[in-house]
Amino acid sequence: MIFFSKTRNFIVNFNGFISNSKASKCIYYHDIHSDNKYTEMSTPVNIFIKHIETIRKRNFEIVSNINNQKNQIKICFDDGFKGLYENLDKLHLYKIPVQIFIITSLIDTPGYLTKSELVKLSKDEFVDVQSHTCNHHSLHALSESIIKQELEDSKNILEDICGKEISAICYPKGYFNSTIIRIAKEVGYKFQYSSIPGKYFDNLYHVVKRRSLVQFADEKYLINVLRGGDNILSHWYIFKHFKS
Repeated sequence: MIFFSKTRNFIVNFNGFISNSKASKCIYYHDIHSDNKYTEMSTPVNIFIKHIETIRKRNFEIVSNINNQKNQIKICFDDGFKGLYENLDKLHLYKIPVQIFIITSLIDTPGYLTKSELVKLSKDEFVDVQSHTCNHHSLHALSESIIKQELEDSKNILEDICGKEISAICYPKGYFNSTIIRIAKEVGYKFQYSSIPGKYFDNLYHVVKRRSLVQFADEKYLINVLRGGDNILSHWYIFKHFKS
């Protein structure tokens, strides 16, 4: 694991230096924390703020919705942990729009957002609440009827809580295939998000958005992700996550 991590970092840093892209990208985390840490995937809030400063110093604008080919970054959080809510003041102070994908079966469970917190977040100008399915199962291992139920029930639950349309889905554990893409479209998801790095407008299979995981990134690695350094890993991630 350590060898893989070092190899990946070397590849990303080298390719970032070579490519030096300004293409718009979507990056993602799982949570941020100050006093309370709810998951080992959480990023210390001071490191997160340093990421924000680095992004802006590189002349990228952090936006809620990317609409330009270059110099825009969209930030996502997966699962629905409580730390983001407890540090909501940081989003306001630094004016950071984020999108958070919720596992609905974990609402009101220890370490995760409560229903009342979700209601507040859904009304916040810097937060966009979307779906991460009901149970966070690997969708490719399920029957078509259960896939539809996971996607449909999550959408309905969140729309009932938030009082707004839920139009985006993020695949649990990054796994997806053509059947999942089709069912998600049929259920009414206009946007589908993967865990495969690349340019925001370089959609996979016409509709699937790419994202880059940066929750443990140091400044050098983050800069090279912004430069498109992890795009070179796209084919490996497709092999890992696309389950035919």
